Amino acid sequence: MRIAVLLSALFLVVSPVNATDYRYSIGAGGGTVSLSGGGFFSFDTESSISFSLGHRLSQSWQLDLEYAPFSFSNDIGVAATDSVGAILNDSPLDLKCTRLGLRLDRKLFDPQRFLNLTVGFGGGLNVWKAVDPATNTTYTVHGENDQTADFAATELYLSGAAGVLIWPTSRVSLHIAGQADYLTGAGAEFESAIKNIRDNLMLGVSAKLYFHFGEIDDNGSWRSDQAWKEADQQPTVSRQPRRDSDGDGVDDNIDKCLNTPRGADVDGFGCPLDSDRDGVPDGLDDCSGTPTLARDRVDIHGCPVDSDFDGVPDYADSCAFNPVGAQVDKQGCPYDSDNDGVPDGLDDCPNTLVGVEVDQHGCIDLAMFAQPMVLSIDYPPGGFDVDPHNRKRIERLAGLLNFVKDMKLDINGYTDDIGPAAANRTLSEKRAARVKGILVSLGVEEDRIKVFGQGEINFVASNQTAEGRAKNRRIEIVFYR
Repeated sequence: MRIAVLLSALFLVVSPVNATDYRYSIGAGGGTVSLSGGGFFSFDTESSISFSLGHRLSQSWQLDLEYAPFSFSNDIGVAATDSVGAILNDSPLDLKCTRLGLRLDRKLFDPQRFLNLTVGFGGGLNVWKAVDPATNTTYTVHGENDQTADFAATELYLSGAAGVLIWPTSRVSLHIAGQADYLTGAGAEFESAIKNIRDNLMLGVSAKLYFHFGEIDDNGSWRSDQAWKEADQQPTVSRQPRRDSDGDGVDDNIDKCLNTPRGADVDGFGCPLDSDRDGVPDGLDDCSGTPTLARDRVDIHGCPVDSDFDGVPDYADSCAFNPVGAQVDKQGCPYDSDNDGVPDGLDDCPNTLVGVEVDQHGCIDLAMFAQPMVLSIDYPPGGFDVDPHNRKRIERLAGLLNFVKDMKLDINGYTDDIGPAAANRTLSEKRAARVKGILVSLGVEEDRIKVFGQGEINFVASNQTAEGRAKNRRIEIVFYR
């Protein structure tokens, strides 16, 4: 049993192909078997081996000749409570069996499927004898006519089965099945007392590996299931000339897929082979061996789709909608070396300082230097400190100026008309100097900056209202080269 499971695990990693072109099979495997249905012996569940020869009758039906030797041992540890003749229910007893029979199996789905379900029925002979393991002699009991008879028989059984059929390759399959045998008693001629107590139901589970061989005749001797049903109804006609409508090399009279695309590789019944099961037949598939995750995401040529053309197919792309031309990592996500929001490959200025605002090409937008920068600072009367909001604007400006080294600037301070003009000029110069001090502390060279205290001139709003006077208390920065 363990060997069969290991072999099945090995074959399952092989990409399967459609297996439809064979005539005969040889199978071998193992499993477990148990007896029940009686109330006398306590047989243990035992391991078993089995062998078979198969003949394929049609696409869906197969007939197997089965041979399986096995034996059961009675549990001598139970309490002695009953007897039949000289045999106690706790007697040491080995039931040696040889099962020889025929079973007809039917595939429930498309015979070309990698995984299928089966049902089967059959019958045969179970040759058995009850032996004393100490002396290797057969126990004796009373026969139907009260004569002394060996406790042995060649007994007819009827069988039913259900299982799973797996095709790892075109010539190898694995059949895992459960089976129930009913021992009919035909051939077991014993007194009624024995017939009433003996087990008559044999249950088993097995895994069997089949090797398939033999080719289909060129004349198309295989017939579909429907052809078998209609054989007696069809009149005998003269042989028609061969015809191959879809040009796949398989005559129409045995071709089960008459509309196969030109160039597709087909099996013995004219149906397309699809080794990687991506929906594109072999022969037309430019990318054979498509991974499992990509099977629903291939183009008409059988190749994995790459929607954003970044070299990483959609099934493995964690960032599936990148702009075309962006450089990406193994997960399909774009690199952005300078963290400016423009991916490498599309960034015309790939070394922009971190935090500096850029345009759509990843470069600093110098248009902002074309006009003065106005800082509307809500100074308290006589004050010259910069509020937090405008300080952040000055910090961003310093980042740009540290990148654009040839840009110079004049910082002009303005006041409202409250107070003496001379005092206002001095106050406005202090306010401009404070802005310069912040820029210099952030790395801007001092010799690039000039400071001017303009005082109460160039008003931008009325000094008759508080709102207007607040707008007049401002800093204007003029840029030049």
